[in-house]
Formats: sequence, structure tokens, C-alpha cells
Amino acid sequence: MLLAVHGGKRVLVLERHYEVGGFTHTFRRPGYEWDVGLHYIGQVQDRTSGVRRAFDHVTANQVQWQAMPDIYDRVIIEGRTFDLSAGLERFREGLKQSFPSETRHIDRYIAAVQACNRASGLYHAEKAVPKPLAAVVGGLMRAPYMRWARRTTREVLESLTGNHELIGVLTAQWGDKGLPPAKSSFAVHATIAEHYFGGGSYPVGGASTIAAAIIPQIESNGGAVVSSRGGCHPRGRHKSRRRAYERWTRVSRSDGDKRCGCGQHLRATVAPDLPALDSLRNQLRRLQPSSAHLSLYVGQSQSDAALGLKGINLWIYPSFHHDANVERFAQHTDAPFPVVYISFPSAKDPDFQRRHPGRAPLRS
Repeated sequence: MLLAVHGGKRVLVLERHYEVGGFTHTFRRPGYEWDVGLHYIGQVQDRTSGVRRAFDHVTANQVQWQAMPDIYDRVIIEGRTFDLSAGLERFREGLKQSFPSETRHIDRYIAAVQACNRASGLYHAEKAVPKPLAAVVGGLMRAPYMRWARRTTREVLESLTGNHELIGVLTAQWGDKGLPPAKSSFAVHATIAEHYFGGGSYPVGGASTIAAAIIPQIESNGGAVVSSRGGCHPRGRHKSRRRAYERWTRVSRSDGDKRCGCGQHLRATVAPDLPALDSLRNQLRRLQPSSAHLSLYVGQSQSDAALGLKGINLWIYPSFHHDANVERFAQHTDAPFPVVYISFPSAKDPDFQRRHPGRAPLRS
């Protein structure tokens, strides 16, 4: 969209799925619809935040946001419940009520998250300075952030507190970044943690409204968005787009299951006869397979109000030791699931009952 609107480019988006939008698309069954990836976004409830301004810009102000309840995430570990509340001070006080002997360590944790994110400013600014200047001062600009980024989340938290139950709660959103604490960078953890300090929001009308707002801007500037459904097949004089589409559809419609994942897919789609791409191919070979996850989409024939659903996300764990939970399940699949996440999109969307009255979907 930015290349189309500001760069004067005709942009071609090739969506391998039959539905455009990636993690923002929704799918439907009679009487129901589910989002597939977007569960909540932080910082958009503040119209002055950079995140909100970015969303407003790329969607041409066409997406409206509904704030989630004050308790936006509920963590359930070993049958105990911990609520994460919107607003930094409410978040802080909620943790201190659950861990009254850890007040100083909770303050130190929040300070570490904020310090890490402050340091990221210079790290990202270094990417924009002229190369001669970056060669001189780039290392100094990156260094403060890299001191955080090179340490794992668990390493940093264990330097702040010895209470592993507190660490388990502070890292309970690890599913948002995909790696448990011993394998994730603290810098990534800090980015996500502070992103939600102010709570979460959900797009009114569902996640698909985001893609629906972006696509017209691409198309109005001479571009096209093509899905494997073929409904927007590029035609006529745009021969280069047509050739790209035809190559892409040949690849995407054959042996798709064998190329699940970034590395496998790109190795199959990157042309083997281009020496300029050797470096990319070598990097792809070093990629390790990531863990898969299983999603269950459930439709309930009652409304959220009738079921008492408030839109609070649930994170459920068998123990406070997330890395051990993952390792145990990797070794023995009959072990408890290392994490179960349950989301209630209709309870977050004030427009859902108009579209599907008396229905309530959930995603696990």
C-alpha cells in the first residue's frame, strides 16, 4: 500500500490462499464467521499513538476499533487465575496483589521492559542514517538495544527475580511471539509486553475489515491483489503481472503440503538458476523448522450475552514452567498441552450480533 500510494508503483500482491488478507482474513460457515489470526491489537485505543496513526494511514481511516474489557487477558496456571488489566498502573497493581512479596521485582521488570524499548529507538534510527555515518557510529547506536536483544527472556527475568511463578505469569503471553522464554529474545518480549500495557482492541466488523480497507488503495493506483481463487486474475496489457500470476499458481497448487513453512516454500519458489539469490538460499537452509499449532473453531448457537462471554482472552497452562511444558509435550504427545489459548471474537466485536444474531464463535 505504501509503495502504491507514496512510491507511485503498480503493486501486485499474490495471495496463495483463496482468501486475501493473510492473518487478517476471516472465513465463514452458515451463521458463523471466525478470524484466523488477529485476536487483539494494542495501542490503537490511543488515537495519538504511533501504532494507531500507522493503522489509520494504511487503512485510510476506514477501520474502527473497539476497546476490549479492562481485563483483556486471563492467565490460568495450575488452576490459579491471574488477570492482566489495561493501563500500566492497573497492570502493576494487579501483579503486586497476586505477588505481594515481589513488589520491588515487579517494578524492576516493568523498568527493564521500558528501558529495552527506549533503546530500540537508536537501533532503528541507525538503519536510516547515511551509510558513511552508520559505519562510524552505527555500532554505538545499536549497542544499548543489542545488550537486551542478545539475552533470552528467561535469562533477563531470572536476573530480576527468583520467583518462578511470577516469571510464569510475566511470560504467559509467550504465544504472541511463538517461542517460550528460554528461546525468545528479551527484546521481542519487551516489545510485545509494552504493546499491551494499555490493553487491547479489536476491529469493528472483524479482522477482514483491515484488508478490505487496504486493497482499494492498491487497486486505485494501478495495482492488483490476486488470490488463488483466481477472481482477480490480472489481464490485458499487464503481461508481467500475468506471467507472475501464472508462475505463482503453478507452484502454489502443486505439492503444497510438502512445502509448509517459510523455508520449504521459498526454497521451492525461488528460481534455482539465479546466482544472485545464492545468499538467500544459503540462509534458508539454516532455518530450523518451527513448531506447528492446531486451531479449533467452534460455533455456539447462543449469543455472547446469553453465555456470559466478555471477550477476555484465556491463556491456560499446566504449570508455571513454560519451557518445561513445551519440552515435555515435544517428547510425549500424551502430556498436557503446553498452552491453550481461547479467543472470543464475537464478544469483542459490537457489530457481530447484527451480522450473525444469536451466535457466538470461539477459537482455541
